[in-house]
Amino acid sequence: MVAVAIIAIAFTSVLKLHTQTVAMNIASNFYAKAPLLAQKIISEWETGMATNGSIPPLSETLEEFPGFTFETNHETLASDSLYSEKPDDNDSLLVEIVCTILYNHGEYHYTTKALKFISQ
Repeated sequence: MVAVAIIAIAFTSVLKLHTQTVAMNIASNFYAKAPLLAQKIISEWETGMATNGSIPPLSETLEEFPGFTFETNHETLASDSLYSEKPDDNDSLLVEIVCTILYNHGEYHYTTKALKFISQ
């Protein structure tokens, strides 16, 4: 009877350790890939704005990152206080891009912000 109790305690300890290992693996996978995905989304957004003047569809970006979803918001900031001696620079807009990466139905989230000059 004592042997069965010891085996049960050992088994539950091993099971708990395995569960923690899986959870750490999922978290490390997310925190390794989320910054790369956010950087890719922001660079594609910037490229689309520079070439087309519009935001490109970013749905194909997630094909390499299964299980991830993202949200992007952009806002034009007041650039009255920014002044450059080059006349071409004064025609640029200062845009704040906020990219939020979600994984496992929002259990993990990563948010990054970027400030970009977009020429008009």
